[in-house]
Amino acid sequence: MDVAFADRFFALMTLAALAGTIGIATLSLGGRFSPALARWNGEVQGVFGDWTYWLIFLIALVSMLGSLYYSEIVGYPPCSLCWYQRIVMFPLVVIMGIAAAKRDISIRIYVLPLMVIGALLAIYQYIISYVPDAEILGCSLDVSCTERYIWEFGFVDFPFMSFVGFSLMIALMLWAGPGEPTGSEE
Repeated sequence: MDVAFADRFFALMTLAALAGTIGIATLSLGGRFSPALARWNGEVQGVFGDWTYWLIFLIALVSMLGSLYYSEIVGYPPCSLCWYQRIVMFPLVVIMGIAAAKRDISIRIYVLPLMVIGALLAIYQYIISYVPDAEILGCSLDVSCTERYIWEFGFVDFPFMSFVGFSLMIALMLWAGPGEPTGSEE
C-alpha cells in the first residue's frame, strides 16, 4: 500500500469517526432537551444498538492494525506516548471482541477507564505537538513525541487519529448504556 494513500485513507476515516462522535454526542445530549431528537436517538439506537460493541471492536482493530502498519511496514518508530496509547488500545481489541461475542454488558466498567486514559494521552500528545514547552511527561530521547509523520488537512496527525478513535469508542460505549445488550443474538 502506498504510504500517501494510507495517510489520506486513515485521515478520512478519522474525519468520519469524528463526525460519528459528534453525531452520537448530539443525539445523546440533544435527546435530553428535545423530544424529536430523543425519538431520533431511539431510532438510531434501534438500528445500531445491537452492534455497538462490534463497532467498538472494529475501531480498536483498525486502530491497532493502522499503528502496526506504520511502525512495522512503513518504519515510523513509535514514541513513548504512542507506546502508552498502544498499551491501552491493543487489549481493547481482545476485550471488546470477547464482550461483543458473549454480549457481556458488564464490560463497560472495565473498558471505559482504559479508553479515557488513551484519549487523555492522545490529546496531551496533540497539545505538545503544538506547544512543545507544555511537555511535562518526559519523552524518549530516541523518538520525539512531537514528531509529525502524518499531517493531513492541516491538523490530522497520529495523536489526533488516536484521540478521535478513543473518543468514538467512549461515545459508543456511553451511548449503548449500561444495561442494554449488544452483539449478535445467541
